[in-house]
Amino acid sequence: MRSSLYPADDLRRRTHAWAVKLHVNPRIVRVQKMTRKWGSCSSRGTVTLAVDLVDQARRFQDFVIVHELLHLRVPNHGRLFKALLSAHVPGWRSLAQSGALSSERRAPAMLLYGRVG
Repeated sequence: MRSSLYPADDLRRRTHAWAVKLHVNPRIVRVQKMTRKWGSCSSRGTVTLAVDLVDQARRFQDFVIVHELLHLRVPNHGRLFKALLSAHVPGWRSLAQSGALSSERRAPAMLLYGRVG
């Protein structure tokens, strides 16, 4: 749900707050139109989030934000990545599944355990 007139700013602000908690430093946080994914993280440290992520549940937003920020520490979806994700977003698997089923997009964690549904 939108909490201000500038939802992209809210996503950026929350992403920076999570970055502090996770001890990571994204180079740039972008919020833009994305049609295939909810978010991405480049090897150069750019975190990109879908502008309409703000219309999703807050827990799902946190899941996407944390998922992308964790890639600044762990570039793959291995055991360490999953353990960190579980520590910061308990129940992330159900969030990944609900996000994948709520739209045509892939939820970030679908890559972790295959296609959902």
